[in-house]
Amino acid sequence: MGIDVKEIVVKDIITIGRGKSVRSASSMMGYFNVKCLLVMEEDYPVGMVTRSDIDKSLDPDMVDVGSVMSDPLVWVRYNTTLTEVAELMETENVSKVPIFGNLSSGPVLLGMYMHEKVELEEPVELDEN
Repeated sequence: MGIDVKEIVVKDIITIGRGKSVRSASSMMGYFNVKCLLVMEEDYPVGMVTRSDIDKSLDPDMVDVGSVMSDPLVWVRYNTTLTEVAELMETENVSKVPIFGNLSSGPVLLGMYMHEKVELEEPVELDEN
């Protein structure tokens, strides 16, 4: 039996509209001190925008978030195990995934799981003398 991802999620998720400018997204990230924003179209999550997506934009005032966001949105259900999430993140090459639960009226955002990849240095050989 594994750990469900719902037990270790970040619960404060900041969202932005798909039509907002990249400059607005950058400002929001700075203000809220976050590395990504969940992109919404009306009431539905449609993608994610990260700092690296923003840094690629040539004109942050004229380009909208929908043009630079990562899509399709990679997400998981609240009862997905951490092992399954790790496998999905590796396969999809993402470091953040929103977690959704189900209500009778439809899906509800519960949080975000984030895992930053750590680059390992070359192994150092120890002198056995």
